Amino acid sequence: MHSYDAIKALTEEYRSRFVKVIQQICRCKREYERNRDLMNILSIGEDITQCIKSKRPCDLGFVKVKIVKKFLNAQVIIVINNEEITVDAFNKLVASAKFFKEWYDNDCSIDSYMQPLIGADHYDEIKEFLVKNLEKLQYVCDNAMPNLGLNDLPIYVSNGITKAISDLVRKV
Repeated sequence: MHSYDAIKALTEEYRSRFVKVIQQICRCKREYERNRDLMNILSIGEDITQCIKSKRPCDLGFVKVKIVKKFLNAQVIIVINNEEITVDAFNKLVASAKFFKEWYDNDCSIDSYMQPLIGADHYDEIKEFLVKNLEKLQYVCDNAMPNLGLNDLPIYVSNGITKAISDLVRKV
């Protein structure tokens, strides 16, 4: 009976810790999806900057650079998803994208996800599990039960993970 109580307590401890891990995974997934356009802008930002500096029109898919000739000057207009914005507004978008990427890189890494598990037994095995199953764990964010390979983990860890997933899928 004593062993059963210990396993039950350990299962609850890992359930509690894994709820936090999966909540962070879902937070990162939602934020990335919400800021996907910013990340796309960041990926072509250097090309757009070159078009602006050289004052030549460019079509980079969802972002276009137009040049409007006015007397002796040329005005640069950036069109994102069919909406015209100024170069200053575009530069602010790039700054926001860089800020978001820095946040994402810091808060949405495996090491960051592992924060609630610092000091836990089997840390390395759990980290390896997380690396292998990160994409599947994101299914929980969409209220779906992932099919995970939990065989390499101790029973109280795998039961804790399973209970955390069940709790979160019910809440979503």
